[in-house]
This record gives sequence, C-alpha cells and structure tokens, in this order.
Amino acid sequence: MQEKAMVIGGSIAGLLAARVLSDHFKDIILIEKDSSMDDGKARIETPQANHIHILLVRGREILQGFFPELEKELLKKGANKIDFLNDSRYRLPSGWAPKFNSGIITFACTRTLLENTIRHQIQKIPKINIEQGEQITSFVLEKSNKISLKTKEGKEIHGDLIVDCTGRNTKTPTWLEDIGFPKPRETKIDSFVRYSTRRYIPSKKDRRWKMLAILNKPITNPRIGAIYPIEDGKWLVGLYSIGKNYPPTDEEGFLEFAQHLESRELYDALKDATPDSEIYGYQVQGSRKYHYEEMKQWPENFIVLGDAVSIFNPYYGQGMTSAALGAKTLDDMLKDNKVKKGFTRKFQKRLAKEISLPWILGTSEDLRWSTTVGKRPNTITRMVQNHAQKVLLLSPKSKLAAKSFQQMMHMIKSPAIIFHPAILLQLIANSIWKKDE
Repeated sequence: MQEKAMVIGGSIAGLLAARVLSDHFKDIILIEKDSSMDDGKARIETPQANHIHILLVRGREILQGFFPELEKELLKKGANKIDFLNDSRYRLPSGWAPKFNSGIITFACTRTLLENTIRHQIQKIPKINIEQGEQITSFVLEKSNKISLKTKEGKEIHGDLIVDCTGRNTKTPTWLEDIGFPKPRETKIDSFVRYSTRRYIPSKKDRRWKMLAILNKPITNPRIGAIYPIEDGKWLVGLYSIGKNYPPTDEEGFLEFAQHLESRELYDALKDATPDSEIYGYQVQGSRKYHYEEMKQWPENFIVLGDAVSIFNPYYGQGMTSAALGAKTLDDMLKDNKVKKGFTRKFQKRLAKEISLPWILGTSEDLRWSTTVGKRPNTITRMVQNHAQKVLLLSPKSKLAAKSFQQMMHMIKSPAIIFHPAILLQLIANSIWKKDE
C-alpha cells in the first residue's frame, strides 16, 4: 500500500476519489476551501445545487459498489426509487413513451442530499482526513517531474498522488503553465442553455407518475420541462431551453414558459401545486473538455477527473455519472499498478476513452441546433446520432426502442444496442407504414 494521496475539492468527484484512494493509500487528505461542509447545505462551489441533478443508472451502480449502504440511507432520508419508464410520464418529440417495468432504476433526490450522504459515508473511513477552509493557490514543481501544492498561507503540501476534483472552476491549466507545462487543448460546445428551477409541494391529486419530462421538438420548439421528485414529498420543477430562448425567473414568466412546452401537462400540474421556494436561474457555461490525454509533458504524481476535465450540458444528467466513471477508472488502474512513472499519463488517456460516450451523446444532440456554437461532429458520429434520433422517434410505438434508447443514455449498454436487428426491422416497417398513409 502506498503512503499519501491528496484530493483537491470536496465535490462528488472528490468524495469518490477519496473513497477509491482509501483502498490503495495509507493516508488520504481531502482539501476543500468551503468551511461549511457539515451544515447540511450545498457547498458554496455548487451554485447549481438548487437545480435538478439526475443520477444515471450507471452512476448509481458505481456508487452502490463503493458505498453498499448508500441507497438504504438515501431512501431513509426521503429519496425516491424510480423506474425511468414505468414511473415516468415521458413526452418525446413524437409522442408519449410507453409505461412498463424497464428495470432502468435509479434514485431521485436533491444533489445536496446525495452529496451530503456520500460525505457522511466518507467520514466513517478513518484514514480519510477532510481539511475544510484550506485554499490551494498554485502548484510547485519538484524533482523527478512531480508537483506539490501551495496553500494561501504559503504552506507546501506533498503527496504521492494528487487529484484535482475542483470542478468547472479548475485552475489546473493555468497553474501547470505557471510551472512550465504546456496548456491543454480545449474543446467547447455551447448550446446556450439556461434553466430555471423551483421547488413545489404537490397537491394530493392522484397521479400515474412520479416524474414528468417533456422534451423539446428539434428545430421547432427548444423548450424542455421536468417535474422531478425529491425528499419530503416535494417536487423540483425545471424549465430549460436551448439557443438563448431563456426561461424566466419571475412568477408570471415561469408559468407562461411552462404553458408553451410540447404538452400542457406540466403547466396543469403546477396549477394544483404550491410554490415552496424562489425561482432559481442558472446560466450553463456550455460543454467543455480539456484534452489532458494528448499532453506529452505531465506531472508523475498528478491527475484530473470529474468536471475539472469535462463539463457536460446538465440537461442530459451525465456529470455525476461521468465523475463516477472517472473514480472507477482510477480504482481499476490502482488495483493493477502503483503510482510510478507513466501512471498518471496512462490514467488521463484511459479516462478520456471512458467519458467519450457521454460527451458524444450530449454534444451531438446539442449540435442539431443551428444556434449551437462549436465544431460539428464527423460523418460517422453524425450517422449514429441520426439513427439514435430515429430510434427516439420510434419509441412511443415500441417498448424495445424505448428501453434500448434509455439503456444507451444511462450508459448501461453501448450505442450498439440501438442497432438491434429487431429495432432495425421496426424502423423499416415504420417507414413503409408512413409511405402508405
């Protein structure tokens, strides 16, 4: 077992990294500049915490593997167990998705509850020490191509492995450049997404769904709406739009926006519900990826994962699951290797492969909109994306198509699942039927 590992940032990515490192290092220090992590509130570094955060099934599976008691604890605190097709009323661009037991199951709650519950699990591990109120301000280059951390007070902190989990506000590109490393190549895709969210107390009216989602209609209607169940029997209601058609944060505008979704069902549900918070707005920075996997010069004791590597459009719910994928990748590599020369570069290369699927799934969909800024996908990616859109449009008529599409989006099956021969036959039959209409 190796000696000392450092994690910068107490986000979900940072907590997962600390959990992984506890199996491979004698001493783990998690550094978080927020000094109020134990008060049950969202961290200062997560202004998006008031909004809907979906944990995809693949993410749930990884979290459950690291924390066997997590699901039980979340359900005890009021989280909801959801089958994404059976418990949802899901409006797709071509109609309502079929309701059936799909086995695509995760839990729904606020991000704050999920993060705090994971943190409480972490605090039970004796070898993990959380240092709150500590701010890192730069890197220091050491011998043998390693780095150490410098705090605001000028103290240097050393570690056999240092992990940046500081999220979208990461300073790694700048700090590496300051000590002589090149800056990584950066890819940006901006679909100009903004969202507005409000908590509601639902009426006691009997409904046939736990979650309601109304998707946009490509080209004609960029508006999206969702009702997401959280603890205490409340709802988080999120309104989203692509292409600068921003949802308002005032009462009248919020409800007016909801009226013009592809279905009025969300608006009708709000008429019977009681507001339980202000309306929170959030401007998404766009999707961003640092290509650390390409860098030929790289510190031998330093890695980056989570949002510090890639920021995803939050609408697709990929952020927390991608952080979990990064933690699992680190765990898998540490089981087979010690941190020695070449380990950290290999990790960044392998991580890039692991998170390439959510990146392609999310950005390809964003790039369908002419208002999106960023490099268009290559021909093969565009063909796969067009086929995925056909499968999505087929879903209201086909349980197989609906389930396969969701399995792909939840990262429990590869995109090959939507090329199943039965789905291809259904697409052909649907095309013939349309021609005969």
